[in-house]
Amino acid sequence: MDLFKRVISLVLVVIMLLSAVGCGGTGGDGATTTAGTAAAAAEKAETTELYYTADIPAGTDYKGYEFRILVNEVARFVWGDVDFIAPEQNGEVINDAVYQRNRETEELLNVTLKAIESKNVQEDTNKAVLAGDDAYDLSMVHVHGAAALAGGGLIVELHQLPTLDFDSPWWDGNSISDLSINKKVFMMTGDIETMYRKSIGVIMFNKQIHADHQLDDPYKIMSDRKWTIDTMINMGVNVSADINGDGIYNESDKYGLIYFSDMMALALIGCGVQFATKDADDIPQLSFYGEKTNLVIEKLAELLYVPELSWSWSKAGKTEEAAFKMYQNDQSLFYYGELHAVATMRGMETDFGIMPMPLFNETQESYHHCINPHVAPVVAVPMTVSDFEREGIVLEVMGASSKNLLTPAYYEITLKGKVSRDEESSATLDIVLSTIRYDIGYLFNWGLAALPLGMANSYSTDLASKYESVEASVLAKMQETIEAFTD
Repeated sequence: MDLFKRVISLVLVVIMLLSAVGCGGTGGDGATTTAGTAAAAAEKAETTELYYTADIPAGTDYKGYEFRILVNEVARFVWGDVDFIAPEQNGEVINDAVYQRNRETEELLNVTLKAIESKNVQEDTNKAVLAGDDAYDLSMVHVHGAAALAGGGLIVELHQLPTLDFDSPWWDGNSISDLSINKKVFMMTGDIETMYRKSIGVIMFNKQIHADHQLDDPYKIMSDRKWTIDTMINMGVNVSADINGDGIYNESDKYGLIYFSDMMALALIGCGVQFATKDADDIPQLSFYGEKTNLVIEKLAELLYVPELSWSWSKAGKTEEAAFKMYQNDQSLFYYGELHAVATMRGMETDFGIMPMPLFNETQESYHHCINPHVAPVVAVPMTVSDFEREGIVLEVMGASSKNLLTPAYYEITLKGKVSRDEESSATLDIVLSTIRYDIGYLFNWGLAALPLGMANSYSTDLASKYESVEASVLAKMQETIEAFTD
């Protein structure tokens, strides 16, 4: 009986992955390998609870076909691939989940999964397709790259894959609906990867500084829906200090917030601003400029543009490593960073908590978060793929297996079990990952995303003139994309 076909519970999968951390590799006499532990756990776990399988034809056999996946090279620091390359088990939960997912897929379909590292996934995909070279079956390219490839007719409209089921629970339905144009889908995300989640922006808070200043419980504030920009300002003002008394705020001083300038765009989205919406025909319409956006920028300026309150490492021309060092040295109450930065803080001696992006005010209906279009990979299929039916089946099987193995390894074990330091942060992560808004106006490379970033670096609140200077260009690029998706 194929391991993939067994019906086991999600809880037992998590236990299995946890045991892999302690049992990875082959020990001496009497030792148990990770693979043996996993198989044994699966054999004993006959139940019907929360295990996912792909609906594929019985007897599907691809006779050893090599399914090639183009990914970021591992050496690319934070954004090097971790979702597809796992040549062996090593006791690290993400690696071992990927390894097992890959082996399950290969066993069930009789394929060989081969991850191919690339310095530039978009460029390599582009070259292969233009040359008519069926070099890759799957391209894990960032959102900007996928949009450009789609506009050039170089990747497959995913409805063309007859065996791909958009309603499968391992695909993120929001990514499918938000990133489509004219009801055409060229990219999506889901349980098959973890990388896009690493790019979501959140707020960390230093628990020691919080306690020293006897500030209100941020988790209660969050649950009471009072976690707003004003709340961050009021807390930060209590903390900021010119440590050496020289009257100049720099890397030696203490702040309410340390941030990078792209926080402006993510905070705008967090406050309910939408760069673009879509009409009844699924056609994008610019919605960025307006009274609400002006109000939010004015409010964010009170937080981000005050040198005595907040320190921008991008405006200061410093590296993120310098920002990390300051935060780990207890020089700021809050730190804005992506989820990968939260993982980097694991070695921080002082405890910290995790909060969502703040609301604009207490009447806002929901928190909102967004991925980083420059680095977050999405599923894209090169136009040169020779067998659309096989493509969909492999994606479905990998997606289902990833939901059983990779997502628990990342979410339950890594984020909640290792990265977060309290149960309340686990609740925050639930909020963050359930409120992703794939704002097409921000994520597609039309030129609008750079506007708030530039404003943050120059401390500008002059939205009217800034928007006027880019509107025509943005509209033209958007129209080009719409026409490409409509053709």
